[in-house]
Amino acid sequence: MKNSIESMWKEGFLAEGALDLPKINQLYEQKSQHIVDKIKSRFQFNLKLIIVMAIAIPLIYLLLDALWQGVAISVLLLATAWFSKRQVERIQGVETGQNSYDYLKSFQQWLHTALLKNGSVIRFTYPIYFLIVMNMIFSTWSGQEELVNKVTEKFPNLTFIGDVPLIAWIFTAVVALLMLLFSRQIYKFDVRLMYGGIFDKLDSTIKEMETLRA
Repeated sequence: MKNSIESMWKEGFLAEGALDLPKINQLYEQKSQHIVDKIKSRFQFNLKLIIVMAIAIPLIYLLLDALWQGVAISVLLLATAWFSKRQVERIQGVETGQNSYDYLKSFQQWLHTALLKNGSVIRFTYPIYFLIVMNMIFSTWSGQEELVNKVTEKFPNLTFIGDVPLIAWIFTAVVALLMLLFSRQIYKFDVRLMYGGIFDKLDSTIKEMETLRA
């Protein structure tokens, strides 16, 4: 049907300046801007959350008598926030004067590049976080002399490195190695968990526009 909504939208995309379809183009411009603003807002919220965590974690670890481990995690979090903030700032380079379709495509490309760059750095922090936590656990364990002695007496054949059983060191090394090997998948899951819904909305809107322009 010539006068169907789909036909009107399609015509509106192909004739961006058409005087008889300004509302159609305006609706898509508003929808596009809403999606972009929501993604930007989510980025900003997560940056603030990381900073709050970077402040809170050393205080929590101080109560656990593991201040330096807390500081190490805080430094990693702040470095992550700084690197991510640099990527977010580059969004200003996305041309906002384009039509809604080109604008979303440019934004999608920027998003893809930003996530790749973030992932290439952040994915290496996962095993580091794990090793810091295990270091705290080992330190706490070593401070429990009575418990260590009981374990030694109960399992005389158990090999120890320092006060920590060898099997615990092996477990730590294996898990850290697996986290490193699967760090890309962990990062993708992390991103999906935080942004999956809004990213799907961006992709579906672009596909919808491409269908109407076909």
